[in-house]
Order: sequence, then structure tokens, then C-alpha cells
Amino acid sequence: MPDHAETATAASAAMADGELSPAELTERMLARIEATEPDLHAYATVTADQARAQAAALTREPARGIRRGPLYGVPIGIKDLIDTAGVPTAYGSPRFSGHVPDRDASAVRSLRRAGAVILGKHTTHELAWGGRTDSAFFGPTHNPYRRGRVPGGSSGGSAASVAAGSCLGALGSDTAGSVRIPAALSGCVGFKPGRGRIPLDGVLPLAPSLDHLGVLARTVDDAALLIGALAPAALERTDGPPGEPLRVGWLGGWYDAVLDPGVCAALASARALLEDQGVRVEDVIVPDEPLMPEAVLDRIVREAGTFHRDAFEADPALFGADIAELMRMPPATAERIGELEAAAGRVTGALRDALLSYDVLIGATVPIPAPRIGAMTVTVGDREWPVELLLTRLTSPCNAAGLPAISLPAGLADGLPVGLQLIGPEGRDDVVLDAARLVEGLLPPLPRPVLPEGNPA
Repeated sequence: MPDHAETATAASAAMADGELSPAELTERMLARIEATEPDLHAYATVTADQARAQAAALTREPARGIRRGPLYGVPIGIKDLIDTAGVPTAYGSPRFSGHVPDRDASAVRSLRRAGAVILGKHTTHELAWGGRTDSAFFGPTHNPYRRGRVPGGSSGGSAASVAAGSCLGALGSDTAGSVRIPAALSGCVGFKPGRGRIPLDGVLPLAPSLDHLGVLARTVDDAALLIGALAPAALERTDGPPGEPLRVGWLGGWYDAVLDPGVCAALASARALLEDQGVRVEDVIVPDEPLMPEAVLDRIVREAGTFHRDAFEADPALFGADIAELMRMPPATAERIGELEAAAGRVTGALRDALLSYDVLIGATVPIPAPRIGAMTVTVGDREWPVELLLTRLTSPCNAAGLPAISLPAGLADGLPVGLQLIGPEGRDDVVLDAARLVEGLLPPLPRPVLPEGNPA
């Protein structure tokens, strides 16, 4: 694929210069989908005819004097949790099989107005209630770096597609890390703006107190391109250009207490590269809070359980085994809920306090590389962990606090991607993106995954 079609930013510039048309680029993306889908299963639905029609209409717009801006003609995918008018949207669940929304979610309308071409709906973990995108009903989505491994979730199809080059960006949701986890495990960029930046209407709720929308992309600039259409206020600076040098707090204590050795090595290399380039990095120790991951997952169980309770009691066969197990969990006592919420409050408080002294906090996005499809536990050190507890361990505090956070590729562990998470102050999405651009420019890019016919993505 030519250089000008490898990133959304490059494609946008090429189309603005007339070197590439939306129709040409859409055909390339559809061909890429056809080539990669047998290996990945990143799409629940491909809307080829609609994408071609939209791209053809956009291709005619410049002659009519219409200029939509930087998302003009950029092909993207939408997570199958987010409503799209006239397109099947099952939310990853057989309960909603055949469901066709009659209107777009607000975020989808924003992308259409900006000129993005929608290629289809990306796979999601059932009801977005999991970090693996491994469906008992529709089949698993595979990691683009290694078949048989999960891509992460719940926006797993979006991350796999971006990394595989079968779209140039994607809209996902993030309740405990569901944009950043798959970005880390699949080797792309995943950005969750702060709470409330992107409207949630038209998105099936999981846990409303934690739900966010976010984007997946190949580069930080591509992520910012999408955010510019979805939440332009998130790009506005409130105190002028970013200060120099960047002040980084490197997360330790609870944040590095449980790390796979390969992840630990990749992070150490990333930190050394930053320090070698003159970035000021200091250690920030977050006190050990073993109840933190359980606190967020318990809140999801309570809120999602309430939302899906009637449907589950009417027909539990419409729910996968892992979701059914969650639905059958006995409710936590008020005392236990208090303990869990207090633990979450201490971690989020520690992050907020640290951000008074640093521009961003940096650590691992996920403690492990992508686990095998079907694995429900993972061993790290001498302990066996529930896989969902590990996947969400380091991302969920940002949902509880509503802080902006981004995951960047930081290297490989045994050939599988490792993510670096940057967390910023409340209301300073621009700071996170600025810092992420700087860090991205200092780290070596990942080798692209090799997919069908030996072609790199």
C-alpha cells in the first residue's frame, strides 16, 4: 500500500492535494478487508456498498466547492456497540441479533459530517463486558501479530483492524480500558479522552458511571485527527503551548507490582530511551491497592447487571457463559462495596495528587502480552490471575477518575505488542496528546504484523 494510504493523516493530506480520491482509498480498504478477514474476524459487518456510495459522493464534492476538512474521505470502522442508522448493530450479543438502529449515535453523526467513510462495524466482546473479544456465539477475533491470541477488548475488532490496515481509524468505547487494552495488545494507539468529552447517546451502556468513548488509530496524529471531529474542545489549549521539558512521573508501586517479565523489559527500554533523549523522568510510587481492579469490575457487575437483569431472567440462553456467570454473581454487601470504593478512591486520589507535579504519568497499559484465546487465567510470577482482572488492572483507574489516557506501542515481548500508558490531568486532553506525540517520536515503531500473502499491514 503506498505511503500516503498508511495513516489517516497521510491519506487526508493526499486527498486534500488531489493525489488520492475517497473512492480510490475506499476500494483499497475494502480489498484489505477481504484479504485479512479470514485471519482476523475484526468486522461484524462490512458495509461495502454503503461505503462505496459515500466515497463516490465525497469524491464529487470538491468540484462542487464543498470542503469538509481533514477527515474528508478517511475510511474508518465503528465498534458494534455504537448505533449506525440502517446497519445491523448486535452489540456483540445474540440477544440483539437482527437489530438495526434507525438513527446514528451522536459520535457517528459527527464523523459523517466530517467526511469519514464508514467501512462497517467492528467486533466487540459481548455487550462490551470483557477484555478479550472472544465470542462464543460469533467466533473470536484474532490478534494481528499472532493467530490464536486475543486482540484485547472490548474494542478488539477495532484495534485488530487498525493494526492490520483494514481501516485508518476506529471509534470504540472504554469502560475499564476497552480502547487502551486492545491498542496495547494489538500494537496501535488508543486514546480515551476525559469523561464526557464525546457524547454517549446511541451507545449501549455497560456501566454509565465509567463509560467513555475513544478512538483507535495508527499514530497519535491520527488519533487527534479523529478527536478533532468528535470532541474539538479536547484539543484546545488552556494555558498556551506545552512547557519544556516534559515532566514525567513513572508509575511504580502498585502499578509495577504485577508485570510479565517481557512487559517489564519493554518498559525499561522505553524509559531508558526517554531519559537518553533528555526527558525528565521521576518515580511515582502508588500505594499497593489489591482491591482496585475488583472495585471497578464490581461496579460494572452492579450497573450492567441492573441494565440486563430482566432480559437475562427472561432468557439466559441469549447470554454467553462468562456473561451469565457475571449475571449470577451474588450482590456485594454494602460493607464490601464501601471497601472497594474506598480502595478505588485512594488510587484515583494518588493519581490526581501526582499530576499536580507532573505533566503526565507513564506506566504499562496492560501487565501481560496478549493471552491465548479461551484462556480465563494467566500466571504471572508464582500466582494465577483471572485474565479480566489483569487486563483491566492498570487502565480502570482512569475510568473511575475520568482522566484522559492514551496507550502507545512500546515494543514487543516474545513477538507480541506491549503498550505504554500516558495519563494526564483532568480536562487536559491536549497535554496527553502533546506528550504522546513526543514519546511516540522517541520510541522505535513496531514492525508491522505480517498477514495474508506475507504482506505487512
